[in-house]
Amino acid sequence: MRQSPITKGKLVLGTWRLKRADSATIASRQRQRLESHLAFVRQQSRFYKQRYADIPQGTTDLEHFPPVTKSTLMEHFDDLVTDTAITKAEIDAFVADETKIGERFLGTYPVWTTSGTTGEPGVFVQDETAWTISDVLGDRWIVPAMAGTSPLSRLFTQNLRIGLVAVSGGHFAGAAGLEMMRRESVYGERRLRLFSPKSPIDDLISDLNQYQPAILEGYSTVLVELARAQQDGRLNISPALVMPTAEPISEAQKNVLRRAFDCVVRELYGATEFVPIAVECEHGNLHANIDWVVVEPVDEDFQPVEPGTPSDTVLITSLSNRVQPLVRYDLGDSITMYEEQCPCGSAFPIMEVGGRQGDILQFETDEGEEVPIFPLALSSIVEEVPGIHRTQIIRTAPTTLQVRFDVTPDATEEEVWKHIEQELQSFLRTHGISRITVEAASEPPQREERSGKFRHVWSELVE
Repeated sequence: MRQSPITKGKLVLGTWRLKRADSATIASRQRQRLESHLAFVRQQSRFYKQRYADIPQGTTDLEHFPPVTKSTLMEHFDDLVTDTAITKAEIDAFVADETKIGERFLGTYPVWTTSGTTGEPGVFVQDETAWTISDVLGDRWIVPAMAGTSPLSRLFTQNLRIGLVAVSGGHFAGAAGLEMMRRESVYGERRLRLFSPKSPIDDLISDLNQYQPAILEGYSTVLVELARAQQDGRLNISPALVMPTAEPISEAQKNVLRRAFDCVVRELYGATEFVPIAVECEHGNLHANIDWVVVEPVDEDFQPVEPGTPSDTVLITSLSNRVQPLVRYDLGDSITMYEEQCPCGSAFPIMEVGGRQGDILQFETDEGEEVPIFPLALSSIVEEVPGIHRTQIIRTAPTTLQVRFDVTPDATEEEVWKHIEQELQSFLRTHGISRITVEAASEPPQREERSGKFRHVWSELVE
């Protein structure tokens, strides 16, 4: 059921008001929401009701609650969700239909899919509160930065157009969310556009030059490459705001964006499961939105790590989504939380994060020109092959890509490999690259020892 304008307005206003609250007020609001959330899921979710049967009612200390993984939640999907009209079989059919991208499941619920960073693709259903909060949490940090004369001038000069660089062709949060906004509002239809990182870089530059976005958001690796094109004079855009997301980005790289575009640059850290977990402030620090998400940095045994210590993984508890509740969900990222207060004055805690890792691979075209191939673009080509379960792509020589992969039970390795090779070669040819050997690895995808995650794309060459 859609929220009434009054309900939504109260939600938005309350979230904005907390921006300048002190730490005690923020912690109190988190405790209230957590208590309500735990009581709800123990009553309405069959999965959690059984999982927490031995935990005393009223307990809110999360360390008493066992963590959950993506594979566990997908296995028990029908018992996890709190609306019995939602079933995994019907959800799977919905996300398999690309004509449904941007539509709501049952006319009510946004649905996002993940590509399997931790080795297991996932499907996540959002309720109306979660959908509202996903916008508000970013806005409350970024909108004040746009109040200056220069940003406002650029916003209106570029007619408030927003460009998003994200992988299309599936119900991924970025692309599907943008398409849903285009369908549901006149503003979205006219001023939102998706740009694919799979496009040759020259085509991407040409399209952006024509579109002239006021706000440019997308994969960090792609935005940094676009910044270099801006400095070289090939790209000529004047955004008011640039938002790198989905991949790690260093302070040095953010400075490249600031110099190239001479605009506000704000990093956004989030996941399909919860967007956004943290947003950058004017002092360059990521602040965790702990009024709506509980963030627990833990070691490999799910024990808390000290402030200032990088975690092996992070557990998140979403306090906004009740249709597919997440309680101590193992996100897989390594983060570091700090106790120090930010000079911006906010009491929301500072964090640093390492997310999905991948190298930009530079290849020589048939004409001898060096062109970049972005990691998410390359991996998504293989991930979209029918029958793929997991994949990793490694550059083992200047003209050699090695592919590790395993397949779903209903597929054969021989048939899947044939499609992988065809799709990769076809993709590379669209970029003018035809002298690349694509070979199958003898071993399946391997997890990184420290993080337990599946790194997707990297080069073994010494640059």
